[in-house]
Amino acid sequence: MTKDNFTTKKREYKHLSDVQRGKLEEMARLGTYTQKEMGLRLGVNQSTISRELRRGRTRQMDYKHQYYDCYIGDSGARVYKENRLHSKSKGIEKYSARFFDELVAALKVKKIKRIFSVDTFVHFYKKNHPAERVPCTRTVYKIIDSGDLPLRNIDLPMKTRMRPRKLTPSKPKGKNTKNLGRSIEQRPEEVLTRESFGHWELDLVIRKKTKGEPVIITMVERKTRMLLTKKVWSKSAEAIQKHVLQMIQKQGTSQFESITTDNGPEFSSLSLLESTLEAIQIFFAHAYASWEKGSNERHNRILREFLPKGQSFRNLTYNQLSKITNAINLRPRKILNYDSPTEALSKEFNRIKVA
Repeated sequence: MTKDNFTTKKREYKHLSDVQRGKLEEMARLGTYTQKEMGLRLGVNQSTISRELRRGRTRQMDYKHQYYDCYIGDSGARVYKENRLHSKSKGIEKYSARFFDELVAALKVKKIKRIFSVDTFVHFYKKNHPAERVPCTRTVYKIIDSGDLPLRNIDLPMKTRMRPRKLTPSKPKGKNTKNLGRSIEQRPEEVLTRESFGHWELDLVIRKKTKGEPVIITMVERKTRMLLTKKVWSKSAEAIQKHVLQMIQKQGTSQFESITTDNGPEFSSLSLLESTLEAIQIFFAHAYASWEKGSNERHNRILREFLPKGQSFRNLTYNQLSKITNAINLRPRKILNYDSPTEALSKEFNRIKVA
């Protein structure tokens, strides 16, 4: 038997009963109690007393035919019931129940089968169920935090790892002193704007820094965010060059115009690909400037959801890595107008055919 571990408690609200209204009427008639004392005697907040006194305020006439205002419990109860009849449901009740059922089902699945985040599921559901009332992304997060759903922050891995975003971009701290090839400063402007297809970012994912430990080559296309991966057993410069060439040829050389990577020694031979594939240019980012290939860094972080740090890649099969890569490429992305990288790549191919 499993048990949800969480500390968030669901709020419980209690309305005044007829007995409490009768006691409140008596205390209000005596006129010797403050609103705070009334609240303490009835076990409710002072604000509740204040609202109830306004709700049940009734104008009466005394024996001298002079008007005066007083609180009457029956009047407060009548106004309360009328307000309830005209009130609309608030919170989770005013939204589609089916939406929340499918949201929970979409997020509480095995990592390799989960393709939605909260935001992408909200937009996916709205698109397919336009007649239903669906909350916005921010409201869904508030409902999760309130404890009204069987979802917790631990079910949202990216939320528990989010850091405050920098207000101003950092500047590169180092220079390309190794001179492994073309500097990123020579890269065409169209690569930065992501307006053209075929510009990729390259990196390695290392799980354990142990000699002979396998690594994963990751490549991300900047416009469509398509991810390619390959498990290799050596991170020597010659091996990386060989396997990157194989990845390019398998995907199709026509889909590659440039590759941007960092100055690591494992990429020192990468420029030699230009002699084999004349249409491809290799660029190297500044030292200590990982954000210059931010798309790849972002996808490496997504990959860490499935393959956390500290464990060996030795038992990771090629089939498992392929399934993980497909799961990532099937995730809808806000940056792609909620298309997945697979869909974005397909649209790009269709656009190229038409052109």
